[in-house]
Amino acid sequence: MNQLSPSHRAVQDTSSPNTASSLPSSRANDAAGVTSIEYPAFDWLRFILASVVALGHVGLISHSEITGNLAVQVFFSLSGWLIGGILMKTGLAQLPRFFFNRATRIWIPYFFAVGALYSLSALRDPVTARWLQFLFFDATFTHNWFSLRPNAAEALAHMPLKGTGNGFWSISVEEQFYLVAPLIIVFMRFGRNPILWALIFSALWGAQLVDFASISLGVLATTLRNSYGDIHLRPRFVATLVCLALVSLPILGTHLYSFAAPFFAISIVLLCARPGHRTAVGMFAGAISYPMYLNHWMASFAINGLTKRVDLLPHAMVGLTSYAGATLVGSIAYLLIDRNVLKHRNEYYSPRVGKVSAGLAYTLVLLGVTGGLLLLR
Repeated sequence: MNQLSPSHRAVQDTSSPNTASSLPSSRANDAAGVTSIEYPAFDWLRFILASVVALGHVGLISHSEITGNLAVQVFFSLSGWLIGGILMKTGLAQLPRFFFNRATRIWIPYFFAVGALYSLSALRDPVTARWLQFLFFDATFTHNWFSLRPNAAEALAHMPLKGTGNGFWSISVEEQFYLVAPLIIVFMRFGRNPILWALIFSALWGAQLVDFASISLGVLATTLRNSYGDIHLRPRFVATLVCLALVSLPILGTHLYSFAAPFFAISIVLLCARPGHRTAVGMFAGAISYPMYLNHWMASFAINGLTKRVDLLPHAMVGLTSYAGATLVGSIAYLLIDRNVLKHRNEYYSPRVGKVSAGLAYTLVLLGVTGGLLLLR
């Protein structure tokens, strides 16, 4: 049930599902309502990636520490491509709307999942100072920097529900990206320049900060598209992307994972970045990917608890049942939470609310970083 983390990779720590992308919509609609481009393959890509994470956590995919993390890296590159594309068209006046959209889209489902996990944990686990630290880092989107320090094995042993709480690290990565990217793209004079993002990616890649390298490579790709058009759709470029993905595959199982993962991730994203018309089924599959990523632990927890008492189903059937339950939980969470948030959030928007959302986002992360440095020094 543990979400992949730096300590769990053969290479290095997310969470999710992302996440999760956050896991952005496959419709690249920007904060200002600019005409969007639809990428129907992204709907199914997001669902497949969330499924890989869920299947890995229930034991139906071998080497899940690598495959699950790789799925999250693709999520990250997808976020870089889509959110970077939104910010390319966002001016200073539209930034409050951008922050409001990100806060409502990511925070509400996320804090529901965090609240559910920690509430259940409080009924089963001792609420210690370490437990409260984990809650603090998840609440301030700094899980990826501090939750597994100073000793990963010790941290996982004390994490809520035997490590289930490690599933939120990727959402912290996403949130930090949402806060840093606007400062570069919107405020900096050369923020939309591909050369700048090539330098940013190179620095992160060289430092083996694989999560942020994958995101920045997604942004680099969208800056190139912004400057040169849909070059990724040209046959020669498509062939290059296929070769890049195939060459990366054998490296992913080695100690060079951190260097290969971003290239594999962006190859998959660009191969799927083909404009078209989305279908209702595909849109629903993509829509449930984020709540499924956040909440699939609920189904696994329930099924595992039941089968331990009954012990009637073989391991593979338990895993499949858990995955089916995860899909059901994701669907219910989407219908009850995500869909209603997206349906009604415009009723509550104003530039002032957007600015408050931005201020709160920066304050939370700053509080988390400050607290982490003080608690773990």
